[in-house]
Amino acid sequence: TGITGATVMGDGRIVPIADVLELIDLSMGRVRHDSSNLLWNAEELAAQEVGFAEEEKAEPLVLIVDDSITVRELLSMTFKKSGYRVEQARDGQEAWEKLRSGLPCELVFCDMEMPRMNGMELLERMYHDEYLSDLPIAMLTSRTAEKMKRKAADLGARGYFTKPYLEEVLLDAAARMLNGEVLMAASEPVGSE
Repeated sequence: TGITGATVMGDGRIVPIADVLELIDLSMGRVRHDSSNLLWNAEELAAQEVGFAEEEKAEPLVLIVDDSITVRELLSMTFKKSGYRVEQARDGQEAWEKLRSGLPCELVFCDMEMPRMNGMELLERMYHDEYLSDLPIAMLTSRTAEKMKRKAADLGARGYFTKPYLEEVLLDAAARMLNGEVLMAASEPVGSE
């Protein structure tokens, strides 16, 4: 009652469309909220909510950071079909805000080149943050330069993958990083020459 449908926003969120006239009639008592017309009854909804809460506790949450909605959606589908929960961020700034506000994620896959805050800037902020420095983060980028890989490793990245990627490789790497494995080593300190 009061909702006529839903739409998908540019950032991928689903937003309900309200029937304002029906909501006004409902508030004025001219229309009754008839529970027999509901798709599910309250008991079924409560049972589903309990089931969802239990599932969410068991599944690791992966944060996908990329300015391309297509890449974010493809990665989301890959992780979801393998039993992960997924949160998305459009750039490093949005990811940073979500992480600092307490998003309980266990793993981050991050692009390098993004507006507002790029992947290296996010990685550096996480590296210097006492609460986020241990959070596993893997870079997923089209940049293949060895210099970039070394810099990412030095800032705490546990993995570095180039686009295009293979789903199996990312899923295997995700499982390994969640188990504490570092898939790339930081470079040795450079002595004075």
